[in-house]
Amino acid sequence: MQTTKDRLIEFIKYKRLSQAKFAGDIGVSRNYVNSMTENPTQDTLNKIKEKFPELNIDWLTKGTGDMLQYVEQRNINGNNIQGQNVTVNKSQIDIFLELLKNKDDQLNKSQEQIDRLIGIIERTNN
Repeated sequence: MQTTKDRLIEFIKYKRLSQAKFAGDIGVSRNYVNSMTENPTQDTLNKIKEKFPELNIDWLTKGTGDMLQYVEQRNINGNNIQGQNVTVNKSQIDIFLELLKNKDDQLNKSQEQIDRLIGIIERTNN
């Protein structure tokens, strides 16, 4: 059974942060995560929620629900394009990341084909 500490480490890895960076971001000691023996205090949970609003605190403390929760994104004016709020959930983010990965793969393949064609052209010109 996962502990709060295990789930916190999982989230930190998901965010690709070091434990020291995470601790610095929420204003606790560098070895905070490694020294956890109990659930974080309410004050620490508030700091985590403020810095990482996408983290589902119920998942962190109780193991219920998904690690990430719905997050409303706003620009500096308080709204997104055309004054509309945008809510993004984990599955939408995962789909978007997969699309980006596919496009990156396509670009890499295109670059390989271009390199091969340049090689062919250079050989025929010699």
